[in-house]
Amino acid sequence: MAKKTTNQNVMKKAPLAERTAKANLRPVGKATGSISNSSKAPKLSKTPKVTVVRGKAVGQRADRAVAKTPDKKPAKNAPANAGVKGAVVPVGSGSGPSPAEVGRDFVALFNARTPDHEIWDKLFSPDFVSVEGHGESMAFHGRDAVQAKCDQWLEMSTVHGCACEGPFVGATCFAVKFRIDKTDKATGRRAVIEEIAVYAVQNGRVVREEFCYFMA
Repeated sequence: MAKKTTNQNVMKKAPLAERTAKANLRPVGKATGSISNSSKAPKLSKTPKVTVVRGKAVGQRADRAVAKTPDKKPAKNAPANAGVKGAVVPVGSGSGPSPAEVGRDFVALFNARTPDHEIWDKLFSPDFVSVEGHGESMAFHGRDAVQAKCDQWLEMSTVHGCACEGPFVGATCFAVKFRIDKTDKATGRRAVIEEIAVYAVQNGRVVREEFCYFMA
């Protein structure tokens, strides 16, 4: 009769690497049937239940429990955006007349055909900046530089009429819309142009103006 060969005998005859791989195999998942005592997985000890009562742990493992931290209540009179990430701060134009007040005076003076230098004296800072928009992108610092720019423009154009709409008021500035009926002296072409100007106000005075042109 042929001699029975057990798994143990087969492993003894197999190469060392193969025997080592077979010896390291372990069953996974739900076991079916009987399993020898050597292959049974050790029983895990039950973890005692821990109950948290008003921030204190009660039970055999209370020393390892994490106490419940009560939610922090917002401070009284805290701003509504206190929890928003990033810098959120109030802005303003300082002391003196507000952008709305300066804007209303500007529109009234301009539509009354008040000369530029008189409007500057009343509403503008002595060292204000004037910025020409797209196509020129130049900044003129101080009244002398701005006056020279205006004189040059008037040398090239004949103005038949102009009007100002607004003001459109922001937190630190106001804006107006200009309609200017003019003729270009070099070409003789007459046209009505529109542009937006934004005036930054600080402590009741205009410190910066910027002209924005319509782009088709």
